Amino acid sequence: MNFEISDNPLDKISSDGLLVFAFQGEGEDSLPQTLSAFKTLDKKLSGLLSKTVKIDEFLGKRGEILRLYSPEKILSPRIFILGLGKKKEFRLDDLRRSIGSFTKSSRKKITSVALILPSEDELSEKTEKISQAVGEGFLLGGYEFSKYRSKEKKSEKKLEAIIISSEKRNKEALKKGFDRAETFAQATVLARDLVNEQAYIATPSYLANLAVDIAKKDPKHIKCRVYDREEAEKMGMNAFLGVARGAETPPKFIVLEYAPDKKNSEKLAIVGKGITFDSGGINVKTGEHMVDMKMDMSGAAVVLSVFSVISDIKPKTSVLGIIAATPNLISGKSIVPGDVVKALNEKTIEILNTDAEGRVTMADSLSFAVREKATKIIDLATLTGAVMVALGDNIAGLFSNNDGLSEEIKKAAEEAGEKVWELPLEKDYKELNKSSVADIANIPNTRYGGAITGALFLQEFIGKIPWSHLDIAGPAFSSKGSDISEKGGTGFGVRTILNLLT
Repeated sequence: MNFEISDNPLDKISSDGLLVFAFQGEGEDSLPQTLSAFKTLDKKLSGLLSKTVKIDEFLGKRGEILRLYSPEKILSPRIFILGLGKKKEFRLDDLRRSIGSFTKSSRKKITSVALILPSEDELSEKTEKISQAVGEGFLLGGYEFSKYRSKEKKSEKKLEAIIISSEKRNKEALKKGFDRAETFAQATVLARDLVNEQAYIATPSYLANLAVDIAKKDPKHIKCRVYDREEAEKMGMNAFLGVARGAETPPKFIVLEYAPDKKNSEKLAIVGKGITFDSGGINVKTGEHMVDMKMDMSGAAVVLSVFSVISDIKPKTSVLGIIAATPNLISGKSIVPGDVVKALNEKTIEILNTDAEGRVTMADSLSFAVREKATKIIDLATLTGAVMVALGDNIAGLFSNNDGLSEEIKKAAEEAGEKVWELPLEKDYKELNKSSVADIANIPNTRYGGAITGALFLQEFIGKIPWSHLDIAGPAFSSKGSDISEKGGTGFGVRTILNLLT
């Protein structure tokens, strides 16, 4: 998809359609509040847009689209009016999602569209932020994972050209916003592709090879280390390797490190859960709960995707990416309930349920981050179903031992339009993770508070380092799709982390 900035007014641009915006009216059935581009075009068309809005009872709800054909004096044959929802409730993500909805609805119909961005005064946002939201809406809304579809089922047309009329807009700010959108969307799309790929393809070795390729593109700033089973065993990663025992597929412990041009004492570790397929192990999942379990490496996908563009965003701090990659499968060698494994930090873990394997692998990943002298740690993991019971499937659970870090994440997530909600690290609940034979058990002795006890388990492996845990079990994978994503992997967390780094 290409973004082109034009000096021509909207009615003098040739495309498959013109796009203008309107806010929803304040009353239940009141007319929408139109924006300046709508009013300018409406005046040139002798009130055609206003009349059509009234006749068709267009309200301007978020994502609502009104289509009409243009008179001959307009070069583009169609006009689209896109609703942004109520102005008093408006957030920049409403623009992103409305554009995404428009893009999805335009598949197979148009290949180009022209528009004027809403102004800074109309949205109370900077032009660069507005153009980034618009760009992300087009790029993310246009995403399809179609590599396994037959040619006959692929879209005949694709929206490829976005022409922006620059009327009274800062061209440099427009370009910066669209460039940033392309970087953020590129990373998000990679994460989606990784999650949507077959587990047979997206193996630990596949992820490790991708990490190596990412490092090769910028050897000055990015280094990659990949540890195989034997090397991980020598290091003492017996928690990770315990989970890996049941699979013939070789496990890989993947480390990426970014170093800025100027040395910095700060080192942020981003740890991603990398279970490439989760059968549940000996505590096997039911069919309905296993069908989407290729998505259990969504955290790892975030880490790899962030590093795929990290040289473009050039963070000023050192960044460490850590992934313990393995499937959780069943064989005669599989870990079983009652087994005890020792993590890298020498804490012992009693395995009471093999389907709580992610936290066991993360124990070694987090311990490694501490060993590598990270000054801050953020982990992303599809850790618990309990967080979905608490927050639904669109909101990630945020846990943190550091208020400053959690506030940074909330701000970055808000800007990305990725919803997070902070939950407590309740100290009294630590008792629930106690084991009678080891330092800690991998599941609590109660069915309640599972998201919290999962986070408390992870906290045992980070020492006193500022740390935040994002339980992305809900929003990492969509069962029905959204305005800016198809059914499947969403790439949740990528844009939040990128915002945090810039």
